[in-house]
Amino acid sequence: MIKITALYRWHEGARFDHDYYHGEHMRIAREALGPLGLVRLESDRVMYPGPPRPGQVVALTNAFFETVEQAQAAAQKTAPVLTADVPNYTNIKPESYMALMKAHPLGA
Repeated sequence: MIKITALYRWHEGARFDHDYYHGEHMRIAREALGPLGLVRLESDRVMYPGPPRPGQVVALTNAFFETVEQAQAAAQKTAPVLTADVPNYTNIKPESYMALMKAHPLGA
């Protein structure tokens, strides 16, 4: 399983609309990535005891695909539409990476 993660690190003067991100942006992402092999889509609102500090991650998304080829093709094909939506919920530049997921079942 391949996971693409996009994350957002807080900085002074940052803004982030979690309602838009977890609602509308995830709808756009599902519609764009779904036909390209998306297996699962998750979005996290990271919580801290108090307001976020510079450098802290405030939100992230994980998109899961069966193969690295699917993940790479989906990222390339959907980047324009997903990137165009970013200013609607934040002024933070997203960081992203791809990872090979390994399962570690309980009791194994």
